[in-house]
Amino acid sequence: MPPEFLSVTPQRVRCYVCGTYSENADHWMYRLRLTGHSAVCPSCTAKVEQEIREQTTDPNLFGAVFLGAMAAMVGSAAWYGLAVATDRIFAYVALGIGWLVGKAVVLGSGNKRGGVLQFVAGGLAALGVLGGTYLTTNHILRSLGMEDFSGWLSPAQFVSVYGGLLARGEGLGNLILTVTAVPVAIILPRADRLASELPKGRYRWL
Repeated sequence: MPPEFLSVTPQRVRCYVCGTYSENADHWMYRLRLTGHSAVCPSCTAKVEQEIREQTTDPNLFGAVFLGAMAAMVGSAAWYGLAVATDRIFAYVALGIGWLVGKAVVLGSGNKRGGVLQFVAGGLAALGVLGGTYLTTNHILRSLGMEDFSGWLSPAQFVSVYGGLLARGEGLGNLILTVTAVPVAIILPRADRLASELPKGRYRWL
C-alpha cells in the first residue's frame, strides 16, 4: 500500500475560550461538561480552572433546598393528578420529577454545581418520587373500591401493600423507572472538570 494511504490527516482542534486553532493538541486540556466537552488551549487553562472553581464555590444552599423541595412537591402532585385523570400510574413521570428537581436545585443555588448540590438533588428527588408513589397508590386502591379502606394508607400499610405487590412480581418495571429518577437528579448538578485527554467512547472532537 502506498505510504500516502497510511498517513492520517491531523485533526484541528479549537479553543472555545479564545478561538485559537491547532493541529497539535498534546498540551491542551478539555473541559468536560454534562453535555459534552470543550477544548482549552494552554494559554486559557488557568482562566477555565478559575471558572470551574467559582462554579462550585458558595452555592445558595437555602435556595437550592427550597426550589428543589417545591419542584419535588409539584412533581408529586402532577403525578397524582395524572393518575386521577387516567386511573393509571405512569412510572416514567418519576423521571420527570428527577429532572425537575435537579434543574430546580441548580437554579436555586445560583447556577452552581458540585457534590453537595448533587446530594441535595438526589435526596429531594427520592422524597418527591416516594411522595408521588404514595399518592398514586392510594388513588388506585380507592378506584378499586376495596373494603375497609378509609382512603389513605398509613406509612406502615403503604410499605406492606407496595412490598406485597413487588413480592408477587407486579410493578417491578415501574420500580426500576422510579429508582432511576434519583440518578437523573444527581447528574444535573454535576460540576465541570478539566482533563488532559478525552474519555474514550464518550466525547467527539469539536
